[in-house]
Amino acid sequence: MTYQQAGRIAILKRVAGWIIFLVALLSTLISVLSFMFKHSEKKPGIDAVMLDFVHVMIDMIRFNTHFLDIFWLNSPVPEFQGAANIGFWIIYILIFVGLALEASGARMWRQSRHIKEGIEDQLILEQAKGSEGRTRAQLEEKINVPHHTILLQIFPLYILPVVVIVIGYFVFSLLGFI
Repeated sequence: MTYQQAGRIAILKRVAGWIIFLVALLSTLISVLSFMFKHSEKKPGIDAVMLDFVHVMIDMIRFNTHFLDIFWLNSPVPEFQGAANIGFWIIYILIFVGLALEASGARMWRQSRHIKEGIEDQLILEQAKGSEGRTRAQLEEKINVPHHTILLQIFPLYILPVVVIVIGYFVFSLLGFI
């Protein structure tokens, strides 16, 4: 793959990564809000005030975001007390796949820019040699840019999902949803 092709692929990876990330993040947030709305029933004590506040805030968010109705109607509502949540977890994992795809595209973009600048620097040196110097085409044909996989993005793909799950567990425990 040439560095020009790597640059184009990098742009596509970054755009696809951002689209996947944003759609999955919206769906996951709306799923979690729907879960909280569904489980904010009346309880005695101080929890009742907090849960009523959560219930009203989520209802207000839903009322004021009609442009997100496709997510409000179709996002899977998780049940953390035993029921299967395959759809919710797949969408949750897509958040981090999108982040890893964007990070991989950013790395490819940086490498293609660095290679382009290196070729231009080398071309100046080759022109100084006169007729013995190599042309741009000769320099470019020797360069082979490796493919980048998203599976090598360790932090966004493997560590960050676990950290977010642990934080979410503690937050839901404090709010009394789990």
